[in-house]
Amino acid sequence: MSTAANPLPVTLVAFTAEAQGTDALLRWTTASELRNDRFELESSADGRTFQRLGQVAGHGTTTLASSYQWLDRNLARYAGDVVYYRLRQVDADGTSAYSPVRTVRVASPATFLAQAYPNPSNPAEAVLLLVRTPTASPTTWELFDAAGRSLVRTTADLPAGSTTLPLPRLADLATGVYVLQVRQGGQYQTIKLVRH
Repeated sequence: MSTAANPLPVTLVAFTAEAQGTDALLRWTTASELRNDRFELESSADGRTFQRLGQVAGHGTTTLASSYQWLDRNLARYAGDVVYYRLRQVDADGTSAYSPVRTVRVASPATFLAQAYPNPSNPAEAVLLLVRTPTASPTTWELFDAAGRSLVRTTADLPAGSTTLPLPRLADLATGVYVLQVRQGGQYQTIKLVRH
């Protein structure tokens, strides 16, 4: 990407990240592109260790302005107050450059929420449980098979805010559909887990 100190074949005019409810909308614009293969989107919960979210194809070579966007869903999965984003622009020859880092503030949880990801998953993948709670309180999660038999039950004292935990024993489970029930006080959420 072209900057005054580092001229490259892509001139990045703008790169923004803004909260949209529980998601983040990333937008960027180029003034021109020369042999631009793609943009890789990266995110981080700490501003130091970035992971790739996905990629968007570039327009190759063009002298026209081009606009792009990406929606990063469910910011609560980062289990932090701020999410950091950057673009990695990759030319057709493999040359790459990074954009400046942008941040989005994650909204504070107002209600109890439980999610599992990735879902569906395969036996090689670790499944994480995200619990977002407005108050510190004991939280119980219990996994049931399709016949309703309890396979595992765990209780932990979770702090207010977002907490991400690994779900135990899922690697031992056969393919199929399972039900995960998460309870905190009088609130609960039921999640259908699919292993394939």
